[in-house]
Amino acid sequence: MRPIVHIGFHKTATTWFQKRIYPRAESHRWIPRPLVRKVLLEPDGLGFDASVARRLLYDPQDPRPVAMCEENLSGYIHNGGLHGLMAPEAARRIRATLPDALIVIMIRSQPEAIAASYVQYVRGGGTYGPRRYLFASRYCLGAFRHPYKAPRFAFGHFEYDRLIAYYDGLFGPENVLVLPYEALRSDPLGFLARFLERTGLRLDADAIDRAPSNRSFGALTVWVGRGLGLFTARSVVDKYYILSIPGFYELRRVILKLLCRIDRRGAGPPILGERILAHIQSHYTASNRRLARLRPLDLENMGYPMQPEKPMAEVSMAPFRIFPWLTAPLRHLRSSSRIGEE
Repeated sequence: MRPIVHIGFHKTATTWFQKRIYPRAESHRWIPRPLVRKVLLEPDGLGFDASVARRLLYDPQDPRPVAMCEENLSGYIHNGGLHGLMAPEAARRIRATLPDALIVIMIRSQPEAIAASYVQYVRGGGTYGPRRYLFASRYCLGAFRHPYKAPRFAFGHFEYDRLIAYYDGLFGPENVLVLPYEALRSDPLGFLARFLERTGLRLDADAIDRAPSNRSFGALTVWVGRGLGLFTARSVVDKYYILSIPGFYELRRVILKLLCRIDRRGAGPPILGERILAHIQSHYTASNRRLARLRPLDLENMGYPMQPEKPMAEVSMAPFRIFPWLTAPLRHLRSSSRIGEE
């Protein structure tokens, strides 16, 4: 048996794994997320000590190998993994702490993953539409335009081949298990059986609740959520708000939870719009083709962009640049983000 480190990505059923799979393991000792964050994510860039990390993870009363699942090890979606710097640093920390670990990486087709990321942004209090959320730098001025100063969503975060190749280099491809979320969604029982076999995790699979841990927002719930987000500063940074009413964030969560039970209108990729989907198709084709060379996965049939879109896909984003000098000051009048010029 060896340690299992499940690094995400976001929106690939990590909550389900964290609540219903790893804590039930008999073969491994589950490490709660707060401890994982304390050990691997909270130390600053020059403050990490692998010996301290190993000591915090060690339990003399339980010699079983550890199992952890923390999607922020692959980088936080709403800030592009801090301009893409967090994920490789987390990988180095894992390697220094648990060099014999089995790395688990779950991926999801980029149109689905990005739509789910936007819905998660709204769930967290976000108020901007998909274009403003995904192409923030085109709406911002000064320091806000530069991701190394004010990181926001980044398309590069979902170029899976880059991070997988990086982990392959650190741990060896045989120690990096890449699994598509689509396989879990289409055949939960078969996926779980294969997952347990390949990871060596032992638990009573028959007792697992396979229902989703989070109910998805419909299109109406997203629209209402954006409106209600105008009255709370929580919890995403890149947003606009009119005023922040104490306690309203929690009330908003209750309202949206009730609304999404009756809202059956889908909030999948169509919520992004045709031009953004065309941009996604064009952007990720090369990355997914490289990923197909790294792992024998049937990506195209699972909805991963594999065919190049016509060149107009990028040109069609040009209207986002119209009058940025006029729209940016208005949009940031009450922004919760306050990063100034150097």
